[in-house]
Amino acid sequence: MTTTPTSETWQNLSTDWITWAERLAPAAEKINRHMIETADLKGLSAKREGAPLEVLDLASGVGEPAFSFARALGGGSEEDRVNIPGVTGTVTASDIVPDMCDALMERASEEEISNIKTIPANMENLPFADQSFDVVSCRFGVMFCDDPDKALREAFRVLRPGGKAVFMVWAPLIDNPLFAAMDAVLGNILGIGFDKAGLDPFCFGDADKSMMRLENAGFTGIEATSHSPAGRIPETAPFWKPQMDMLFGNVLRKSSDMEVGAINAAMFETLAPYIEDGHFQVPICFHVLSGTRA
Repeated sequence: MTTTPTSETWQNLSTDWITWAERLAPAAEKINRHMIETADLKGLSAKREGAPLEVLDLASGVGEPAFSFARALGGGSEEDRVNIPGVTGTVTASDIVPDMCDALMERASEEEISNIKTIPANMENLPFADQSFDVVSCRFGVMFCDDPDKALREAFRVLRPGGKAVFMVWAPLIDNPLFAAMDAVLGNILGIGFDKAGLDPFCFGDADKSMMRLENAGFTGIEATSHSPAGRIPETAPFWKPQMDMLFGNVLRKSSDMEVGAINAAMFETLAPYIEDGHFQVPICFHVLSGTRA
């Protein structure tokens, strides 16, 4: 039986998230566009008669997709800004780990994103009044809650009428060869995988059932889209390391050099079928779920 990781677990993993934040930012920004488009900031702004929008990002980690939303609302330097004409607003980024929030604000300052603030928060018990935000977003976070359905209800509670919630969640494990390889390799070599680590990243993998969960939380106008982008990474690069560190860093830091070498060799062998023209082209599969508050 899977036991959900505690806030202490994520606190211990925060150094891994901070370490990889800059390296992963370009790829994160690419997939974030699906959330930005789904949120329909321009349409919401029109409904609010041009008033500044307020976005709440849940499980923000050290920056994404909160940064992408902030830039879409006019934040960031001139060269990085990707704002939507006529649309402005602010982002409240939240995470259960205070160190993540601190690192996020440091990065925001470095990147000149001024329309963002952080508040440490458990998404199952949000410290915000009812109907406080126009948009609630969460990328790859809700599946790690003790009670994901309670988190959905909280997202609905703090959303204003006419507002939209957007959740990016992983498709099933079978559709995500990187994670399937990770689970098998770590299980074989270290005796640990997602289940033993208390992780269930794929509990929203069934899009139809996940849409029902949003409906049960109170949302209407529920939609789901599925995406399977594949990067192009030189075959010499151990591209699995960031995700592996951010999920299993607590265990990997205790592993011997021989074990780490065996893990990398096994990952390369398992994912070798996805090498084309000297590059790994491994798809990642996810759903974007959305719903409104009537």
